[in-house]
Amino acid sequence: MAFSNGEQRGYFDDYGTYRPEPAFPPRPHHPPRPSHSPPPTRPPSVPAHADTELRRLRTAYRWLRRSMTLIVLGYFTVFLCMAAYLPDLMSQSVFGSVNLGVFLGLLLIPITLLTIITYELSARATVDPVSHRVRIADEEARESEEERR
Repeated sequence: MAFSNGEQRGYFDDYGTYRPEPAFPPRPHHPPRPSHSPPPTRPPSVPAHADTELRRLRTAYRWLRRSMTLIVLGYFTVFLCMAAYLPDLMSQSVFGSVNLGVFLGLLLIPITLLTIITYELSARATVDPVSHRVRIADEEARESEEERR
């Protein structure tokens, strides 16, 4: 808190004295330089488009990602279309005071959770083994390159 009392200007501290105002703002703090060196900029020994394992990994991951996304978005799109174009159907009672629209809306939560579980299990069965093979091949290539040096 700045105080102004006649000739004394500045900031009040706990001891009752005033410090002079700085003539310029303090310099911003700069983070320290990283202690590690940047990664090597050497080209890979096998181009990524030529490696069949990487291609398989990309294909498996792409298929899994797209199929699971289409399942959830497809259900949501059908739900929205039904709500917009079939309001009489969506207002029919399913049980008690819960109508079909509310029921299908609440069904989005378990469908999303089931899609997440299916994604995880499918990734373990299709993507992870290919990823493991690519990782092993990369480690072997790096080890053989280090041995040559």
